[in-house]
Amino acid sequence: MAWTIIEVERKTGIPSTKIRFWIKKGLFPYLETDKNKVRYFSQNDIDALRWIEYLRETKMDIKTIKHYIDLYFQGDKTLKERKDIIKKQVEFVKKDLAKTKEILKILEEKHKMYENLECAKQKKY
Repeated sequence: MAWTIIEVERKTGIPSTKIRFWIKKGLFPYLETDKNKVRYFSQNDIDALRWIEYLRETKMDIKTIKHYIDLYFQGDKTLKERKDIIKKQVEFVKKDLAKTKEILKILEEKHKMYENLECAKQKKY
């Protein structure tokens, strides 16, 4: 079965504008198109779309994702390089998560301070 971009948007929740942008950047080099230039996504394409979305959520840039996809289509001879790309991203995400947790802690402390100030102002002596 094949789906149009709008159908893929409904199915995945990923905006069609974002999908079109990724297509323009070369992240889907093998999409089927008909005589009217309508693009069709297979289930494999949708799986790839979700994978790209995950990588973007980890702040991986488009250029690196494109390189990763190009390596994928070159086959098993690129396994080590693809593994290295993913390992580097795992390390980045771990650092980013630690930083985010630190920021969350500071925000929660600030929020608690404001709650305490509000409570102090509400007390009448």
